[in-house]
Amino acid sequence: MKKRILTILTFLISAITFACSCDIPKPILEFESAEYVFEGKVVSKVYAIDSLTYTVTFEISKHYKESDKPKIMEFTFKSEGKYTGEWTSCDWSVNQDENWLVYANYWNEKLTFGYNCSNSKPLCRRTISKSEQKILDNGNSFKLENYIYQFEHDFNYTKPISNIDSILKTGKIKDYERPFTWLKLFVDKNGNLNSVTTHIGYQLKTDSIFNLPTEFKIKLRKPLTEFEKDAIELVKKIPKWEIKKHKKTNVPVPYIRHLAIEFNKEKKEWKYEL
Repeated sequence: MKKRILTILTFLISAITFACSCDIPKPILEFESAEYVFEGKVVSKVYAIDSLTYTVTFEISKHYKESDKPKIMEFTFKSEGKYTGEWTSCDWSVNQDENWLVYANYWNEKLTFGYNCSNSKPLCRRTISKSEQKILDNGNSFKLENYIYQFEHDFNYTKPISNIDSILKTGKIKDYERPFTWLKLFVDKNGNLNSVTTHIGYQLKTDSIFNLPTEFKIKLRKPLTEFEKDAIELVKKIPKWEIKKHKKTNVPVPYIRHLAIEFNKEKKEWKYEL
């Protein structure tokens, strides 16, 4: 019985832990996607008649993003668990007299903001770091196309336009000692493959304000194996990739693509995984 209870508790704790699991976007990318970025104080919190939602009013002291700069803004949220009868590990609320940094955007045609998966925060609990403050102060000069992207969620997932399966059929047939590697592909904003190297064979130059890469440079840390050389030459025959674009602004950007490639000795065929 004790084991059963322990198993149930473990499951519940795991469910709660993963329920709120998410990556907070890089501040500059949330800034770019936001309609408004501001600091403000909650001067009013009013619950609906049924208490299932509440509306907060912000008196805005500072706008960071270029916009129409309203002095007052209202947001409506689902009420706390004590009113709705629903509790989760992701619960959060906005309270009277709190000062907030807010990254506000439209969701289902409603202007709103988040907390757990956002850089929005009550300034009494989380402070603005020096690096984020620098981003806020310079955000309006940011140009998406001047930087290189990898895993960010604000962009579309790209695939090769070239027929990768037919290209792999032209690969060399050898008895490779270690027939597997991870490759890094640098694709420009027009979808052209510019460079291919191993997962440790490159160096990124990073911008000091926005903390995003500005330059991709091949820099080998160790000699390439015979398999890596042949794999790189094979992947270079995949010249065209889908263009990566920022979902909100549709701006095309350069990016790094990750590709696992191997040679199956028994079947004598090349395989890949994006």
